[in-house]
Amino acid sequence: MKKLALIAAFAASPALADSVCEMRGAEPLPVMEAAKAEFLKGEYMRFGDIAAEIMGASRESLEKPFERMEALFPDGFTQCDTVLQRRDIGGLVQEVTTFTIEDQDFPMSLYLLAIPIRGEWKIAQLNFDTKLTDVLSSLQ
Repeated sequence: MKKLALIAAFAASPALADSVCEMRGAEPLPVMEAAKAEFLKGEYMRFGDIAAEIMGASRESLEKPFERMEALFPDGFTQCDTVLQRRDIGGLVQEVTTFTIEDQDFPMSLYLLAIPIRGEWKIAQLNFDTKLTDVLSSLQ
């Protein structure tokens, strides 16, 4: 019985969170998955609450872009694919995810960078654009 309870508790752990987007072999990071889930649904302000938690005053600079996103893509996106993930020694994790725009040939691309702060993962940088090259320029 203890073994079953331990397995159930381990399976419910956020570290084992299911990926929101196709990962193609990359390992999901719960804070990034939570942010991508909100972006996918078109919940851009909630996305910002997760993704810009440690950005301080920079968070305010995202208000207008989020308002534009709500006007252009009010229902979010139809699917997403994490096309790049980099994990560096020391803990820095970077991802580029593409989000399918209904009836369009081009995707919305999202860059996220996460770092461990006091043992908890936080998103420290983000960028999104329909120009993949602009998003890729964020890679460190």
